[in-house]
Amino acid sequence: MNVLRELKPADCVTLLNALLGFSALLMASRAEAPYFMQSAVVLILLAAVSDGIDGFLARRWGSSLIGADLDSLADLISFGAAPAFLAVTAFRGQPFILEAGFLYLLAGLLRLARFNATPKNDQSFEGLPVPAAGILLAASVLYGKSIPTIFLMLVLALLMVSSAPYPKVRDIRALCILGLMILAAASLIWQQEDVAYAALLLIAIIMIYMISPVVFSRLRKEK
Repeated sequence: MNVLRELKPADCVTLLNALLGFSALLMASRAEAPYFMQSAVVLILLAAVSDGIDGFLARRWGSSLIGADLDSLADLISFGAAPAFLAVTAFRGQPFILEAGFLYLLAGLLRLARFNATPKNDQSFEGLPVPAAGILLAASVLYGKSIPTIFLMLVLALLMVSSAPYPKVRDIRALCILGLMILAAASLIWQQEDVAYAALLLIAIIMIYMISPVVFSRLRKEK
């Protein structure tokens, strides 16, 4: 199989996702400096937008034979390795930060492997999606507090390998609004303006999504 001929538009955007994730890793290697730390977060956010676009393109014009595996590999770089490395570098020397980074990365790897190996559900994901976990972890690093970030990494690791059903966002209007909010936060962080508010916006978005299984479960019980 000629892999280059196999590529479709969605795959090209997936490759961009991987490149942004790798660039975030390069920035994260110097995360002791605020500029590089913030740049790494912005690149992770841009990777998240790319991930949303490639999903839309795949549903609209179809995916290639390698599309699903390529997407998971890119997600592992951008939302597994990059946020974990960013947190470990930003809080280097803090107790348990390295162990938490290992656990987060392994959980993300297991989550993506399960996704590729199990039948797809059009309504929900099994376990917290890795992009959501990566965005939340990257945003938490901006606050510069090691203990909350370590605790968050443990919680995210557990949620990723859990069987909790997380809804798939398919509505194009909702996806556009979410993408614009992420881009707005990325712009504020890049310009080093209201970085704390931008991080809070990202945390609020993902936290709402994180508790969605509990909300949907209660709504079903009430019915």
